[in-house]
Order: sequence, then structure tokens, then C-alpha cells
Amino acid sequence: MMVVSATEAKTNFGKYFSTAMSESVIIRKTDHEMIIMISRKEYDRLEGCEDAYWGIRASSAEKSGYLGKEEGPKIIAKTLNA
Repeated sequence: MMVVSATEAKTNFGKYFSTAMSESVIIRKTDHEMIIMISRKEYDRLEGCEDAYWGIRASSAEKSGYLGKEEGPKIIAKTLNA
């Protein structure tokens, strides 16, 4: 992981763009980490992890009594039309 100032990132964008293909580049502005540049491949991997996490949470919710995406709307519609 590389950390650079916003000015440095702006001045040498091409260099840090290339670096972000293989490692994260953190861009700091006024002593705060503001942006993290990552490759599309890494972004897709992280999204896949998040999707898997929420899939597990949804499955767990259904097992513990959540009605699910088919039954829930039916009950809501029935209640609103009552």
C-alpha cells in the first residue's frame, strides 16, 4: 500500500494509476486519507465479498423468521388493501 499527497497524485497521476493496478494507493489531503485508488479487478473482488456477506445475512434472516421477498410484499399489499 502506497500513501501519497493529493498534490503528488495530481502531478504524477500516470505513475499512481499504474501502481494502483497492483497495490492500493491512498491519497492524503491536509493530513487526512481521502481517496483510495484500487484496480477494477480488486474492486470487483471486494464487491463479490460484500455480495456474499449480504447473501449469508439474507439467508440467515429467512431461517430466523424473515418472510422473504415473495411473502413480504403479499402481506403488505393485503394490509394496505384492508
